[in-house]
Amino acid sequence: MTTSDPSNAPVPAAAAAPALRIGDRERDDAVERLRAAAGDGQITLDELETRVEAALEARTAGDIRVLLADLPEPAGAKAAAAVAKPVRLAVTHGVVERLGAWLVPQEITADLKHSACAIDLRTPALPRDGVTINVTARHSVIKILVASDAVVDLTAVGRHHAQVKDRGARHVANVSGPPIVFTGALHHSVIKILRPRKGLFRR
Repeated sequence: MTTSDPSNAPVPAAAAAPALRIGDRERDDAVERLRAAAGDGQITLDELETRVEAALEARTAGDIRVLLADLPEPAGAKAAAAVAKPVRLAVTHGVVERLGAWLVPQEITADLKHSACAIDLRTPALPRDGVTINVTARHSVIKILVASDAVVDLTAVGRHHAQVKDRGARHVANVSGPPIVFTGALHHSVIKILRPRKGLFRR
């Protein structure tokens, strides 16, 4: 009878290391990196929207690496945040719009007289610290398209024979995301916050 030499026994392959899980900070860092890439023209706004959605749903470090694999390494503080300059929308007796995919800055100023304005803030790539919209409006209507669970603060808006409407807010169980804060003053004007519900927007 022969006995086998234990030293010659095959060594079982090591179990694959589990994928490293990530949290909200890593997801937010990836979103800021993507915003910086869009600001530098490395990816299009459509690509930005697609990749940001994937980043916010990422569960592992590998998921994030795939989204950033074709981007150059960040250089210093430049990549800390996307370069999005403040935007000023000014019109008299007209219409001004920012709709669809666009690089939303931290500061938006709307100066309106007898006009209509529509601003699309549904993109998940809002600045991490939120957006401040300073409004000076006379006899005008401002429509703001937001995500269904967006944080919207209208308390600092002065109102002179004016209204602010966010009817969909009462149906939101939990708000989330960067805050959208309004400042300024309305004169005979209205701000309407439009939140989607079942594919439509509340009016």
